[in-house]
Amino acid sequence: MGQPSGIRFDVIDTVNDPGTPGKSGDDRFGFDAAAGTAWALDGATDVSDLRPFPRAESGAAWIADALSARLMRAPAPGADPVAYFDAVLADLRQRAEAESALPLTSLPGEARPVAAGIWMWLQGREAVFAYMGDSIAILRQRSGTRTIGIVEKVESETADARNYAAMSTEGRIAWLHNERRRSNAQGTAFGLGPAGARNLKVERIAVQPGDEACLMSDGLFRLVSPYQVLTPSGFMQALVEDGLLALVRRLRQIEDAPDSDVPRIKRRDDASGVYVRFEA
Repeated sequence: MGQPSGIRFDVIDTVNDPGTPGKSGDDRFGFDAAAGTAWALDGATDVSDLRPFPRAESGAAWIADALSARLMRAPAPGADPVAYFDAVLADLRQRAEAESALPLTSLPGEARPVAAGIWMWLQGREAVFAYMGDSIAILRQRSGTRTIGIVEKVESETADARNYAAMSTEGRIAWLHNERRRSNAQGTAFGLGPAGARNLKVERIAVQPGDEACLMSDGLFRLVSPYQVLTPSGFMQALVEDGLLALVRRLRQIEDAPDSDVPRIKRRDDASGVYVRFEA
């Protein structure tokens, strides 16, 4: 299904690098250039020993994979993004009910998978960005560079990680469980609960040929926050000059440095991104 006449995009580069070698990881990216859609998703690391989706590498991988597959069915031109994602999440729950080894109604909140994500949809000469959680997009235009997403959530995770490091093992487990229960109850990420897309954030931005965007998980955005080795504009310039894989390699060097003093709950995080350039 094509988008209305106007701007289109070319996919320049993509990457999906799991934090743990040999694993498929919890991130997914996707795009449908004909429909004018692209996205980056980040399944939240499992915090429960329950395995409702035993065929998947993890619950996080399952929801990222299932959500990415569903997003290949683009909305009709002019559709409301919140209504579209309500339908997407209803379908996701239906799939979960069919594939879960345990009844969804029996799963405690900490065992229900959730995912952060950012999705872009071209409509005429406007880019619609919709997101929940801590996935981010950086948009570079002639007028400047802007960051799209809940950046304060990314930044708050550094403080959370510092507090997490000071907790006992029992305290860490309790905190992780509480955070996942809260996310599911409030619907602050893409999940299987009744909240649907009521907390979906939507931004509409006019774009023109030559503008560029990179949609990414928070793992890749670490280069900007919390590591602060690149500004958003510096990130896009490095992306143009070196590509996404080089940025991931730079990220891993920072994460693996023995003297890194930036607190993180996961030392190495999955990193995914899709880099596009807008054309007439």
